[in-house]
Amino acid sequence: MIIVRQTFQAKYGQGNALIALFKEFNERARAEGGNTPQLRILTDASGRFFTVVTEATVASLAEWESTFSASLNRPWVGEWFSRMAPLVESGTREFFTVVE
Repeated sequence: MIIVRQTFQAKYGQGNALIALFKEFNERARAEGGNTPQLRILTDASGRFFTVVTEATVASLAEWESTFSASLNRPWVGEWFSRMAPLVESGTREFFTVVE
């Protein structure tokens, strides 16, 4: 199993708006069905303000690549992304192998 963690630094004061967009993503992906993993959404309790993290668990890197590509090809994702991009200052993506 692989955990995919994406850490977004929202622009000052935009954390809640970014959280709302990720919740919307989960809802829309769930409504469409398919194998897109639901994102766990985490927020900062310490450290940099307005940090929003999403995590998903997938079986393998190949599965992540497949579901990520499929997500990008959904008709609504371009419009969704155009609303997300102005809220974000920076971001990173990490992959972790689940050992236990």
